Amino acid sequence: MSIAEIADIPADLAEEAARVPGIGVRLVSFLRAEIAQNQKRLRRHSEEARELVEQAKAEAEKLKAAGITREQVMESFEKNYFDILKQL
Repeated sequence: MSIAEIADIPADLAEEAARVPGIGVRLVSFLRAEIAQNQKRLRRHSEEARELVEQAKAEAEKLKAAGITREQVMESFEKNYFDILKQL
């Protein structure tokens, strides 16, 4: 497989990179490091946790699209939090 199959490389960049001695070895090393980092990230958090994060991001985008600010969300959260505390 070629790096060009993974990412689109602008022609001018590819031309310049081709003139750099040892660039292929460094690219392979960089890819290995990135793969290892990604695997570490995946092991660190469960699939369920990653799904919750994605759901939270989607919900935040919906709120943002509706014109609701972070400050408004925090005010609502604090009110609910203190209402719950009063009941304990």
